[in-house]
Amino acid sequence: MSSSDTNPEWKVVAIGRGSLATVSILTGRPVAFKHVLVLQRAPELKAEFEALCSLYHSCNTNAFFSIPRPLAYYDPDVEPTFVFPMGTPPGSSTRTRRPSDAPVPSLCRLYFGKIIATGGRPNKFFNSANFPLDVARYTQVLSSVTSTTLPSVEEIATGMGEMLGRLHWLAGYDGRDIEFVMGGASFSRSTQLITTSKLRSWLRKKEDIKQLVDAFFINDPYYPRPRAIDPIYQHFRTGYINAYPQQSKEAVDVAEAFLLALEAEQAQRDARDISI
Repeated sequence: MSSSDTNPEWKVVAIGRGSLATVSILTGRPVAFKHVLVLQRAPELKAEFEALCSLYHSCNTNAFFSIPRPLAYYDPDVEPTFVFPMGTPPGSSTRTRRPSDAPVPSLCRLYFGKIIATGGRPNKFFNSANFPLDVARYTQVLSSVTSTTLPSVEEIATGMGEMLGRLHWLAGYDGRDIEFVMGGASFSRSTQLITTSKLRSWLRKKEDIKQLVDAFFINDPYYPRPRAIDPIYQHFRTGYINAYPQQSKEAVDVAEAFLLALEAEQAQRDARDISI
């Protein structure tokens, strides 16, 4: 697709690029397109599409973090074209701007597991379309806005735990390389989850918990660090536990075992940092 194929007021703009694919948007429209860099890796993109379909329908209903709706997968060299025909799950947000009013997307990455250094020389690579927010920065945003529907730090932490719990138990994925963001052109206030092709399935057994712990720490630091003394982490913990079926002792035991394994791994990392 090129700009000549669209309304002249719209433009195709690349907003991200990884080792697998480039993500582009059509300005003025609430839709993104992901296309592989190398044709031979198209099956990986298809696998990602199928995983996103599963996540959208198993994890999105009434969730604090919404999952972008997958519309279609298209491979011009393979028939049939794979189209996603399902409707919006109950409880999903449908608040949108009129396309003609939609601004260029801006995304804030919610890094609630790190402290972003301040002061010193300004970062010449600042990008308003991909801006990191730690807890301190987000709190400053909240305090600077007089009238807002922005959620609290505690609500975001709980929502992160809720979504990770849903990914683990309802969808059966380890949550590897997922991203928690806020913003976008199509919503007045939107908290969203972005997934990639690196998600791996697991068997929902205690024996596989190490895989989940590894995925947690491999990710960028979106989640609060799993320290029991951190009140923000306690909100994350509550959200995670509540995502599991409370009537199932087996499920709750798996959730508790994962959180205890996280906390033990964090304690070991903290001890290593002190000894250096």
